Amino acid sequence: MDRLRITFFGALIVGVLSTQSARAQTAANITVLSGNGQVTCQTCNPQDPNFFRFFKQMAVKVTDAAGTPIPNKTVNWTLTSSQGPLPFFASQTATDGNGVTFNFVTQPSQSGSFAQEYLQSVIQASADAATANFYLTQGLSATSTNQASLQFVNAKVISPDPGTSLQGTAGGTSTTAIRVRVDAFGIPIPNASVRVLNGGDPATTASVSCATGAGADIGSVLTDTSGNATCNLIFGPIAGSSSFTVLVGGIDPAATSPDIAGTTTPVAYFQSGAFPFTVQAGVAGMLSVSSGNNQSVNPGQQTSPLVVKVSDASGQNTIAGASVVWSATPAGAVTFNPATSTSGAGGLAQTVATLSSTAAGAITIKANLTGSLSNISTTFTVTSNVVLSGLQKVSGDQQSSPAGQAFTQPLVVQVNGTTGQPIASYPVNFTITGPGTLSGSTASTNSAGRAQVTVTAGATQGAVTVTATAGSFTQSFSLSVIPPGPSLAASSFYNGADFQPGALSPCSIATIIAPGIASTVSGVVTPGTIIGPLPYTLANVKVSFANSQAPVFNVANQNGQQQVTVQVPCDVTPGASVAVNVSVSGGNGTANIPILPASPGVFLTQSSDGRPRIVAVRPDGSFVSLENPARRGEVIRAYVTGLGAVAPSIATNSIPVPGTDSMVLGQVIVGINNSGVRLISARLAPNLIGVYEVVFQVPSDAPAGNDVVFSVGINALSDTQTRYSAGTSIPIL
Repeated sequence: MDRLRITFFGALIVGVLSTQSARAQTAANITVLSGNGQVTCQTCNPQDPNFFRFFKQMAVKVTDAAGTPIPNKTVNWTLTSSQGPLPFFASQTATDGNGVTFNFVTQPSQSGSFAQEYLQSVIQASADAATANFYLTQGLSATSTNQASLQFVNAKVISPDPGTSLQGTAGGTSTTAIRVRVDAFGIPIPNASVRVLNGGDPATTASVSCATGAGADIGSVLTDTSGNATCNLIFGPIAGSSSFTVLVGGIDPAATSPDIAGTTTPVAYFQSGAFPFTVQAGVAGMLSVSSGNNQSVNPGQQTSPLVVKVSDASGQNTIAGASVVWSATPAGAVTFNPATSTSGAGGLAQTVATLSSTAAGAITIKANLTGSLSNISTTFTVTSNVVLSGLQKVSGDQQSSPAGQAFTQPLVVQVNGTTGQPIASYPVNFTITGPGTLSGSTASTNSAGRAQVTVTAGATQGAVTVTATAGSFTQSFSLSVIPPGPSLAASSFYNGADFQPGALSPCSIATIIAPGIASTVSGVVTPGTIIGPLPYTLANVKVSFANSQAPVFNVANQNGQQQVTVQVPCDVTPGASVAVNVSVSGGNGTANIPILPASPGVFLTQSSDGRPRIVAVRPDGSFVSLENPARRGEVIRAYVTGLGAVAPSIATNSIPVPGTDSMVLGQVIVGINNSGVRLISARLAPNLIGVYEVVFQVPSDAPAGNDVVFSVGINALSDTQTRYSAGTSIPIL
């Protein structure tokens, strides 16, 4: 049963690790999209069909550390503080494909008084360690006969006065801020939403918005602890005149145009009078090609007009009166008329280029603004019609590179003219077939007539052909992609029994998990025979520790997880940094990892309820299971790896001498229910490579149950600390 049991243990290793490998995407940020700072009341919007909900929906977006939205992420909603009747809302929601999720809140109301002017609840949205707070305020009103219309919450624009006209530059910030106060007869109300509503569509007319404040809805700010809020107005990209109003209390995030007055149902407690404003076109901030690009012209001839458009940074407003300077690469290839032009009323400026009699190939023409704006430019390409005599391959042919890496040498060709001279600035097209990518599909020749590209090998091995084309001439380069080396790190190494990370020792079983180990494997590959030593190469995978070859139990690729399980060579000396090399079809990956004197790990098997428990044998030779639990007082054999040195010692890929026990030299500790039990023996398993057999007696007072805690520890002779296996369980009757 030697190899049969080895195969069994290998399957356990793959199965248990596969169940442990699934990890949810971790949330790093929760961003408030809408619903924060709402201020509402019983009588504000009776025409709203959602009136009895009181509050509009809360919306957040969940992203990871790279800013990528996380779909299907559970967001927990918690009430952290509240006044009055408790609000009702869903305790959990899940994000959609854009990482966005919503929640609705209702809260019964109550009569207000000068002792209780408003109710405010704080609801926290959380996912992993990321959180965001929503502040929801219900303004109360008096209900007695003589105070029937009294609303206790008041809001007003402190400055400027309604009707004040504002102006600014497109994309700029107004010098006049909107200042708002929200209180209840002098008692400040914090965390109330303040924003502006435009009188027209921001997509087509002049517009303004508040610079978003911390924790607020997009385009809004929140009042501070003094009940004050400052909206720093940002002017939109379109020049013109319009007006806006100030809204306190929030808007319905489901509205199609939430920033346009009259197109949304406000939650708002207050909406101000109109403020007129004017947006002026900005300074030149963009230069773009209008017409004349990609012309082909004979040497000595003129181009059609080269026309650029000058606009502000938004690209929406053209700028007249801007100076544009023209230049060419290579220098001297063309002359311009005029060399400097001025943009007209439509923002257009133009010139005409005349090619020199010796111009050849592609010519880059650059248009620049002047003075402090000289960093703003755009380019044209004009090609001189020349006659080629040939395309010469210079260097870069017949290379090989591991998958995913760049080929060492660039691919270089030379373009020659009819007189044999190299042609500068001539475009050479490059195409590729096979597993690889080019740095670019076109490269222009330099002053020596040479053009080049670099090639990066693809993810799979195979032949790559790159073809360079200039006019009617072609040259081909033959490259090859060799298998990639696996991407190893110290975190790639696990105990082969209980999968503790980094728990490896001489003679123990180890599992290495990393991309590139088994990219061509599907499922699990095991040795072809069940008798004899383990192979040192399996599925083109070889592993060595400090230059000692490691026997291979299996190679696997399941659900995209690639791994190899091996025996750590017995002659490896423990140390803090031992070199490990994994070779896959010629591609190599290396890492330096610690090797411990001992690294106990208990082998596990999946029970009938789907949970992993120890591999153990009862006195009658049957395996312990839920249906066949260990009995109190019985002598049980458990199977472990990583118990360190034995006597007599054994070599790598070997079993003990028949008839002779190789006993563990360190002090072995067996724990049941977190207490030590009687150890009978600890030795290398007679017929298994890298596996130790620990024999112990189940205490007569051991608790009964399916999940009694079990562990194995050891004080190795050359170790300074006690090492323990990962906690697991054993069923006991």
